[in-house]
Amino acid sequence: MESNPIPVVARVECRSEGRGEEKPIAVIIGGERLEIVDVLDRAMITSIEAGEPIRHRLWVELKDGRRCELIRFAPNGAWRVHFEG
Repeated sequence: MESNPIPVVARVECRSEGRGEEKPIAVIIGGERLEIVDVLDRAMITSIEAGEPIRHRLWVELKDGRRCELIRFAPNGAWRVHFEG
């Protein structure tokens, strides 16, 4: 049976980039700061249903080698973190 872990609510530190974009630099979970070394993929996910929120989705690599998916409902929703594996 395949498990689907519950996402963790986290704070994500970002740095402003050009054109109004933000680059995530760290994930903070339970007071622990995990540095992001690479953004592997990013997407904005929309729905065909009117009024549904836009989701920002990023796959990142952390300094300790782990990879995780960051998801946030725009514009100001909390970040959710799914760790790979």
